[in-house]
Amino acid sequence: MTNKEVFIKIVEEEIFNHDDIYVEQYEEEFNQALSYFNELKNSKTKELPLITEKGKQILTFMIENQDKYNNIFKAKDIAEGLFISGHSVSGSMRKLISAGFVEKIGQSPVTYSLTEKGEIVSF
Repeated sequence: MTNKEVFIKIVEEEIFNHDDIYVEQYEEEFNQALSYFNELKNSKTKELPLITEKGKQILTFMIENQDKYNNIFKAKDIAEGLFISGHSVSGSMRKLISAGFVEKIGQSPVTYSLTEKGEIVSF
């Protein structure tokens, strides 16, 4: 199930299937919320992938070269290894850090390391 599907399932089961609890006290707001919930439930928005293609390339590079770099990577090393720009690596790293696959471990120079989640990821 996607995050959206899980969210809809829980909200529907816990709130909208128990409308008697809410309608009595918040009838107007409840109806407004129900209308919005139904719009969300029926919308066809596509969830963004957790890892982009560039992110997959970076993670694969880091996993395959973990021993070579002692799990301490500079954006420059990754960029040179993948023949992409350092700016592109830095942008992807922010997303990988947010998703919990990589952590920033150094400041000068900025260095990155795979987390446990990043080490066991499979595509």
